[in-house]
Order: sequence, then structure tokens, then C-alpha cells
Amino acid sequence: MRAARESGRPTPDTSNCDFGQPVLPPTTSRLELLDSDGASDRQFRQLLYDFSALGAHLEIARAYLASLAGLSSPQYSCAMIIAYYQGVMGVSVSDVAKHLHVTTAFVTSEAGKLEKAGLVKKRPNPNDGRGILLRLTRLGEKRLREIGPQRLKVNDSLFGALSMQDFSNLSRITRSLIDDFAATIRMLKSLGTERRRGSTSGSGLAGGAW
Repeated sequence: MRAARESGRPTPDTSNCDFGQPVLPPTTSRLELLDSDGASDRQFRQLLYDFSALGAHLEIARAYLASLAGLSSPQYSCAMIIAYYQGVMGVSVSDVAKHLHVTTAFVTSEAGKLEKAGLVKKRPNPNDGRGILLRLTRLGEKRLREIGPQRLKVNDSLFGALSMQDFSNLSRITRSLIDDFAATIRMLKSLGTERRRGSTSGSGLAGGAW
């Protein structure tokens, strides 16, 4: 990775510092994620903080670009996916949902708003009697093309420190984490349901597990 640009709040380099053992035990049991001493997980914790900051920064950038096109952030994401994958026939609602890692109901709702704004048109999917294909209208394409220079500037700035190999590795690692993250969210929802049931029944088991 090329040298990172100066920022107001750089991630602290604690590799050569001796802070002793944390007052809390590691928050992961995977040896691959522990520090070299095998007894702490400061690097893993910093990764989580960095992930959180990256997500927040990305959302701000997306909201900015969306606002230039007169769209909400979800509408902008849907429109961009449609622009990239509509081809000649259009792209299915389910395919848009897969790319964005959201439900088809969510995409249907956002596509409906885009249709009302005259930016997207729908047509029946000839290969699926119940399916819908989405395409940008000329106005939709125009909106996205008009902010092209700003989009280039934002993306080049966000990822300016990455080499070609860095980008390849980051893409691969991110793809590998998506399924694990989604499975974890499903687990949390299940635990939340069990906890609510436990509170209702007076059992402390679910609350303890949570």
C-alpha cells in the first residue's frame, strides 16, 4: 500500500508500545485474531474501530453523491446497480438485492420511488411470470451521468492509497467476510428473540446467554 495521506486523526501506531495486559480478556477466541503474545487482542479491536470509521465515512460520501442526483442514499445505490447490470433487457429485483445484500422487499420499495420520480421503468420478466425487470429511463441515466466527475473525484480520493494488489486483496477479503457478517446478524436476531421470550416467561437462561 502506498503511503497513506496525512489526516487529522491518524490511527495510532502502538506496535512498539508496552501497555501491559488489558484489564479485560480478549474479545475473540480465534488464535488468528490475537496479538503475537496470544493473550490480548488490541490489533483486532483496532480493526473493529477502523471498520466502523470506514463505514461512517463511506456513508457520508454516498449521501453526498446521492444528494447531487436528488436521491436518498438507498435510491442512489439501487440506481447505480441498475445502471451497471441492466443490459438490454433490464436487471431483476432479486439481482439488485443480491448485489446490495438487502431484501427484495427493500429494493421493490426503493425502485417504486425511483419509478415515481421518472428515473426507473419496470417491465415483466419474460423468464419469470412474477418477476420484474428494472431499467433506468433517459432521465435516470442523465442524472447519474451528470455527477460522474464528482463520483470519480470522491472514489479516487477514498481509495487513493491502494495499489492494484491492495485492491484485489481488499475485494477478496471483503467478499469472504460478507457471509460471516450476515450469519452473525441472523444469530443476534435469534438471540434477541430468545431473550425476549425468556423475559416474558421469567426464565433467566436467555438473558444469561445474551
